[in-house]
This record gives sequence, C-alpha cells and structure tokens, in this order.
Amino acid sequence: MIHLATFADKRTAKAFADYLHVQGIDNQIVDSEAGAELSLYDANRFDEAKHLLDQFVNNPNDKKFLDASWQRGETDNILRSQTVGTMGLKSIWRDSGFFVRISTMLMLVIYGVEVLGGANWLYQRFSFPASAEHFELLEIYRLITPALMHGSPTHLVFNLFWWFWLGGQLEKHYGAPWLLNLFLLSAVAAHALQYVMENPWFLGLSGVVYGLLGYAMVAQAKNKLPFKVPNGIFIMMLLWLVIGFTGFLPIPMANWAHLGGLIAGIGYGLASRR
Repeated sequence: MIHLATFADKRTAKAFADYLHVQGIDNQIVDSEAGAELSLYDANRFDEAKHLLDQFVNNPNDKKFLDASWQRGETDNILRSQTVGTMGLKSIWRDSGFFVRISTMLMLVIYGVEVLGGANWLYQRFSFPASAEHFELLEIYRLITPALMHGSPTHLVFNLFWWFWLGGQLEKHYGAPWLLNLFLLSAVAAHALQYVMENPWFLGLSGVVYGLLGYAMVAQAKNKLPFKVPNGIFIMMLLWLVIGFTGFLPIPMANWAHLGGLIAGIGYGLASRR
C-alpha cells in the first residue's frame, strides 16, 4: 500500500476513490485522526493517480467524477454529500436497527398525541412518579416513559438525530438487546438523579443520548468502539452539559438527567467486555 492523499471528509474521499476504481486503480480508504486517508494497492500507478487527483482537486464537480459513483452502483456523490437530502435520510433509516426504528415511531406517535391535545392525559399516566410514597409497582414503566415524551419539535428532532446517528450504529454492531439494556440503564439513572436533585417534571430522550455518548467515549478510549466518533462531538456535548448547569441558557433543561445518563453510559462502557 502507498499513501496518496488525506481528505477532510470521507464522502469526498469516496467520490474520488470510486473514480480511481473505474479507472482500474484499486485503492482503500482508512479513517484516521487526520481525516480519510486514501492509499493505493499498486505503487506503479501512483503517478497516474496523482495526476487524476490534481484534476479532481481543481474541478471536483466534473461530470466524470460525479458519474463514477453511479457507475460503481453507489447512490451518493459529492454534491449530495454536501447537503442533508432525501438520500441522506434514507441512508440513516437503512443503517438503523429494529429497536431504534420502533422506538422512534413510538416517540413520533406520542408527540403527535401531545400536539393533538392529549398532553395532559399522557403526562398524568406516563410521567415520572410525583412521589415515591404513592408509587405502585405496576407503574414501574414510569421510570422509563418520560424519555419517550418531548416538549417541543426542536427537542424531539435534536434527540432523534443523536438516537439515529449514534444509537443506530451501536445497534448495528451490538444488536437490539444490547442497545435496549443501555437505553433502560441510562433512562432510569437519568430520571432518578433528576428526581432526587430537583423534581419529577422532566421529559425527553436527552438522558439516554448522554448515556450513548458516555459509553462511546469509554469504548473509543479503550479502542473497542467499532466506528469512529469525532472527539469534537464529545467536547461539544460535555460543554453543553456544563453550560446547562450554569443556567446561562434561557431554556429549561434537565441537567441532572443529562449527567445521570452520562454516568450510566460511562459505567456501562467500563463494565463491558466488548
């Protein structure tokens, strides 16, 4: 193998790699800290590939490059990868697992009921128990169900993005039962801590999302995560957690739930042998 170039994003690297394949130049893309590294199998064709690379850099939207992915049976190209479009949504849905899809549909249905005027009915039956003294064992599901309800479209879309992107990849590699365990652990830990530290009036999947991030952070540090999460994402979400506790933002946030989910995910990662 001989290194040819490093691209800032994998989609662009894939577009050029497809063109090289069409030209009969076998290559491979490997993710690294620097970006998407493209290498050739045949060192004798390095000069030819370098010449094609110069053409690609000067005019990446040339039809011959855009057509290469289609010729190889791909459905994405450079132009499509630069925006979030229909194919991107289809790809996210296709790459997700059974549990992520079913839970997502359930959250959408629940939010639809909220919008249609059933919010009070839902909150009375599925919110976290208001008092431990009056909690009944048959209502144990209420330790989990607050994660399925959301207070606004922005809240719902934000959480579903992380659920699909990160939860979908975890389910793909580890399976639905594994992700269900992490979901339940993160939800219970997040909700319990929020209840103890503040009150039982909270909604949303955010605690579970932080559970996913906590697990991914530990697993990646142990080199046991089967995919790469950019370190910038961990930094951004941790900063968001800290900012939430400062009270600087003019929106209500279940900060203790975020922290509880994060701790549960980290614990899950430390205890996991996978």
